[in-house]
This record gives sequence, C-alpha cells and structure tokens, in this order.
Amino acid sequence: MLARGAGLLLASFQSLLPLKSQSWDTLLTLPGCETIAPDGLYAWVFSYDRRASLLDSVAEGHLYYLRAVEENPFLNEVTPAGRWHPFGLAYRPPHLWFLHGPHKQPTEIWRYTWDGLRLHSPRVWRHPGFVSLQAIEPLDSLRFYVANDRKGRRRWHLVAGFLVRRVRSSLFYCEGDSCHLAADRIPYASGLCYLPGRGQLLVSVAFRKALWLYAPQGPTLAWVGKVRLPGHPDNLTRITDSTVWVVCHRRLGGWARSLALGGSHSSWFIVEVRFPEQGPPQTRLLYAAPKKYSTASQAVPIGPYVYVGSVFEPYLLRLKAAEAIPADALPASTGETPAGRPPGGSSAK
Repeated sequence: MLARGAGLLLASFQSLLPLKSQSWDTLLTLPGCETIAPDGLYAWVFSYDRRASLLDSVAEGHLYYLRAVEENPFLNEVTPAGRWHPFGLAYRPPHLWFLHGPHKQPTEIWRYTWDGLRLHSPRVWRHPGFVSLQAIEPLDSLRFYVANDRKGRRRWHLVAGFLVRRVRSSLFYCEGDSCHLAADRIPYASGLCYLPGRGQLLVSVAFRKALWLYAPQGPTLAWVGKVRLPGHPDNLTRITDSTVWVVCHRRLGGWARSLALGGSHSSWFIVEVRFPEQGPPQTRLLYAAPKKYSTASQAVPIGPYVYVGSVFEPYLLRLKAAEAIPADALPASTGETPAGRPPGGSSAK
C-alpha cells in the first residue's frame, strides 16, 4: 500500500506561554495527537478528529512522519489505506505497529515495514481475547506485549469506569502467530515499556499511581514489584535501558473529564523514573504543565525538544529541552511480593 504523499508545513509560535523559563511551541493543524513514536531524529505521530471521537463514532486517523529536530518541521502524510484507530503507535526498525479498530474498538494489531519512503508488507494479528487494545510494546519483529481492556467499553463507559475505578486490563504476549494471556486483573494498564537490560516489563497502572514491574516467565508474566508515582500514569517512553518518562495526572476525575469533554482541564506533569544499578528506583519531576494545556498522554525527547502528545488538543506541544528545570528528586519506593503471588487486595479485583 503506497503512502498518500501529502505534506504539510507547520508554523511555530515561540514563547507562547513562559513558565519558569520554559516555553512551548505550538504546532498547528495536528489535532488529537495522542501517541508519538520516536525514530532517531524523526518521529511518527498519529492525528485524528477529536470531535468524531466525542460522538463515539469511528475516528479515522492520519499518520505523519516528521524530522522532529527542525524548528519548522515538514510533515509527510504516510497513512496506509484504511481507517486507523489512534491508540497504540510503536516503531522498532524497520517496523511500525498500529492498533486498529474496524468497529469502534481497536481489536487488531497491524505491522508495516518502512523502507524510508513508504509503508508496505502489512501483517495482522487477531485473537478472541483482543477486546479493546490500549497499548503495545514490540520486542522484535515477531514478539510483542499488548494491553487490553477486558470488557471493550466505548468512550463514555470507559470514562464512567475511570470515575469508579472499575476498569480492568489484561496483558497478552504474542510470538509469531501465537498469543497467550500473560497477566490479568490490572487496574487499567495505560502504558507499556520493556527494559531489556533489567529483563522487566513496566506497566502504567492508572488507578494505583504506580508502575507495576513484571518479569517474563515463558509466555506469562510474574509480578515482582512496583514504583510509586506522584500521579496517575499514562503512556511510557523509554529514554535509556535504565530510564523512562511517564506523563502523570494529578487527579483521576480530572483525567476522566478531559477524556470525556476534551476542553476539561487535567493537571498533568512529566515524571522521570530511573533504575540505578544499586538501590531503589528514583523519580523526579521534569515539568508541570500550565492550565492552558488541558491534558496530555505521552512525552518524548527528540534532539533539542520534548514533544508531548495530547489526545484532545488541536496541536502538538513542544518544549525546548534546554529550558526545562528538573525539580529535586522525588521519593520513590518499591514493593516486593512473594514468588507466585499476584498483587492482593482490591488491586486484584
């Protein structure tokens, strides 16, 4: 399937809203950019009509490829034929991965090969357990983890589930043509990140203000601990094999309202989590967003900039990384559980 070949030049507005020597560029005409997949000096971004999603109709996404280190990047549209769901975009050279929803829910995983000019040679994964896919973490060209909402809620049901904290997720491990249930009953898995040096899968657990740590045991996952966070986590970005970034929301209700209403404000910030060779994980606050930016989902550093995806904003946010002022390290802690025991109490319901 050939790329559509459309292009778009984006204008930048410097110093739109200064905050502690921090300033954002506003990249126009890129609505509903939730997921960002870095590729060296470049980035893949998905954009879609947020008004259509508010009506709970099929949201047709558009895929763009840009040289993210430039002040005024040129966007090439490389959307394959089809109607693409905006959730779950990941790139592991030379493959780009999508979550696709032909019937209002993302229930398929698509993988395309990128040759530098176009996407081609699609491959599709389907499974009866794929009800409403939320996030994907490829390990290589044929192995990946995927997070799945077990009941396949539409947007308004998902928001209601956020308010009462009853949404539960499962994790699947796929290798070749086989997919296996790896973990279950997670209080909403909103993001995934695998650290190969540690041999652990990190899972954003939205309802617990924490990252849960899992160790692969064949096709299944064993819960080995957690990292507490100062907010409710969304998508994860691997910075190094020992460092990740995560967007956190201060209040779950505000995050839920921002998902439902778009313009509703959710107080959010970017948090760095570092795993030293010795001692417990360390966290620090990198950036606290002003009220002007209602919500966010993922933060990705590329060159001199930090790109922030926001599902309901009509633009892509970009922070000048050199002007960021990290706060002092926040306290972090881990929790261990005996082998073979999942997290207990209400978190396992």
